[in-house]
Amino acid sequence: MEERDLQKEITELEDSKNIKLLGIETFDGILTRAGVETAIDSLKDTLNLVNLDEIAESVKKDMKEFAESV
Repeated sequence: MEERDLQKEITELEDSKNIKLLGIETFDGILTRAGVETAIDSLKDTLNLVNLDEIAESVKKDMKEFAESV
């Protein structure tokens, strides 16, 4: 099995999705390589299901409508 460059994967994920990963938490406070790999894979899977641009446009529209109504 090829070793993964986890820092590079995190940076590429942040750049490609225009997000910032603040941290990875575990129940027991122990951060293992396998735990980081699982967190990255899970986040990638989740982000592939979500259209962040669509959400941003929707929030922008809602904020504009709210500002106009106040």
